[in-house]
Amino acid sequence: MRPTSSPVLSHPSDRIATESDPAPTRRAEGLMFLWLAFLVWPLIAIGSVSAYGFSIWMYQLLTH
Repeated sequence: MRPTSSPVLSHPSDRIATESDPAPTRRAEGLMFLWLAFLVWPLIAIGSVSAYGFSIWMYQLLTH
């Protein structure tokens, strides 16, 4: 007997695209680009540079 597949346990890549799955609109893609380009990535860049600077500062504090 073959096990039945459960939709809860299935992998997202196993899903079959249907007509009920709406494609993202051009406006939604534009808003997502703006969100990433002007908020998310600058915050990640500032955070990573800050963390690097903090690690150098702590290294110098502990070794000199």
